[in-house]
Amino acid sequence: MQRELSRPPTFFNHVPDTYLFGLGGLAFATAWLWPNAVVFPTVLRWAGVAVIGAALVLIAATMSTLRRARTSTNPIDAPSRLLVTGPFSWSRNPLYVAYVVALCGCALASGSWLALGCPLLGFVVMNGLIIPIEELRMAEEFGNAYRRYCQQVRRWL
Repeated sequence: MQRELSRPPTFFNHVPDTYLFGLGGLAFATAWLWPNAVVFPTVLRWAGVAVIGAALVLIAATMSTLRRARTSTNPIDAPSRLLVTGPFSWSRNPLYVAYVVALCGCALASGSWLALGCPLLGFVVMNGLIIPIEELRMAEEFGNAYRRYCQQVRRWL
């Protein structure tokens, strides 16, 4: 019989993805809404595009690892496996690392100094609201194995 895990709040379903796209859109909206805030040189803006590309590679690698393990990418689903290989061998949250990196790329690509707050806000929301709920559920499901993993692998990098 499966134990009932603590349920995340209903707003939690796909919140990380929503924040990624919302904050990424906000980063570009700042350039449109406040054109005087666009101060980054073109080379830095293109570097932002490259950073977004790197984040997409990490997202693809992480999603591939999740799919191969046949575990859900939806944070509201109960965890089914403790992944410790691939990107999960160097970060407990490689998808969220990729999201913050993507937001940094969006901020640079937008050219607006105002957009630099978007990756910071994304990090604060993920680190303060989303990850603690996921970590609690992982600890409930996997116990000491998860606690050992937490001692060996950092939350972010």
